[in-house]
Amino acid sequence: MALLGVQLGLTMVIVSIVSKFGSRYSLARWLLCNTGLIRYLHPSDTELRELGGVPKDITSKGKSKGKLNKDLKHPDVFHVPKSIDLQLDTVKVSAIEVMNLKFYDDYHWVLDFSLYATIVYLLTEVYYGLFNPAAEMNLSVFWCLMSLGMSLRALCSITGIYFSGDEVMGERALCLVMGCIYLLVAMMLLIVDERNLEVGVDSAYKSFYENALQFMEKQGVENIGPASKLIIKFTLAILSAFLGVLFTFPGIRTSKMFFDSLKYYSSRPFLMTLIYITYGLPLLLIMLWIKPMGRYVFTEAPMGPQGENLMSETTFESFRLVLVVLLVVCRIVVMPFFLQSFLNVAQAKLYEQRKEAGRILNTDIQKQVAGIYYYLCIVALQYVIPCLICLHATFLYKTLGDFQWLGSYGDNLSLYPRNETLRLNPENFTSNNETVQPAVQQLSIALASLKLVFNGTVYRGLFGFFTWWSIFLMVSSTAVGSLYISYLSRA
Repeated sequence: MALLGVQLGLTMVIVSIVSKFGSRYSLARWLLCNTGLIRYLHPSDTELRELGGVPKDITSKGKSKGKLNKDLKHPDVFHVPKSIDLQLDTVKVSAIEVMNLKFYDDYHWVLDFSLYATIVYLLTEVYYGLFNPAAEMNLSVFWCLMSLGMSLRALCSITGIYFSGDEVMGERALCLVMGCIYLLVAMMLLIVDERNLEVGVDSAYKSFYENALQFMEKQGVENIGPASKLIIKFTLAILSAFLGVLFTFPGIRTSKMFFDSLKYYSSRPFLMTLIYITYGLPLLLIMLWIKPMGRYVFTEAPMGPQGENLMSETTFESFRLVLVVLLVVCRIVVMPFFLQSFLNVAQAKLYEQRKEAGRILNTDIQKQVAGIYYYLCIVALQYVIPCLICLHATFLYKTLGDFQWLGSYGDNLSLYPRNETLRLNPENFTSNNETVQPAVQQLSIALASLKLVFNGTVYRGLFGFFTWWSIFLMVSSTAVGSLYISYLSRA
């Protein structure tokens, strides 16, 4: 059987469609420009002069007026009272304007490429579900890995803003503090027994250690074995802390938009229910990986009407995977409402400003209003990237960990039975057909040998922990944001 087979043709078709229609049809642009988002226009100098009672020729008046404006270096810069009744004009977000926003290219590529990767993955899953091509390399894995790489790179670029310049020292300190906290939390969680928290790291290391030793013995390599469990867990803790730093401000931003959405959409009960679901579902997901609260309740405890279990082991695994996908879909659905809540901050800030005494420069008001729209793509990235990371980590966890989307019912839909021996035995990749190219045959044998070392147990441990940790970061970062908004901001 071909090493790539139908998947290569599928990938070429998707690439061809993207090259022809990608610039014309874009999910990223549609979410910003075709979902009814409105932005607020900053007030003009003329409007501010009229509302503030500032004469146009103020700079040419007496000495006392000159003292009041001695810090003004331009005739178009003037002070207005903070308590002015300023109502901002609105306009729909347009594609021409949004293309000039900061980080728009990153937002466009991350979201659209994630969509293409998801389409390739779903089509590949249908192909694998029907035909079980055991000897083929799953190309959708590389699509998901590239999507993860693009998402992490964009998130690193945004987080890097907090480490450049002296104006963001508070944000930089918060990132460092949260990184230290997440490092400590990750080290504590990695020593928890798998009978309580079933992320699968211990069983993954055990399988990797045994198979790696056998592989090195067959190759005649003298070695004391792979790295120790302590080194691997400490490395995982460092990577987890780094990911926690990246998730810190996206979680705080999401919490702010969540509370604003509750205020603006309180008259729409269905939307309110959906917003609550998207905000609370991650907490349910991290509890499903805690064995006494998840697997025991659904697969071991007699909870059924006749005393039977609610579901089987494989169905429970599929249930967790489907819930993660449902969470991402719900968050994408409510994304325009969250972004509109962010854009409404421009007018809300002016309402809060009326309660303050004193005067403010007209340019400061204009920058304050325009800056909200200027950071729209950054906020959109901070909202959507954690969802995409969880989604594609779940895809990798399911595919490389040999799970099923439909649990025990998935095997009945396949046209061909699964042959695990063919998947893992390198001897099955040898062929007596002289037409088979030696390079392809050797590559097949090498890949099959590596599968013996990096088997499903290893991948279940790596991507199981990565998936659970990503969801945990969504919960913890939004909890930090809720704490800050509810208590610290008021203080």
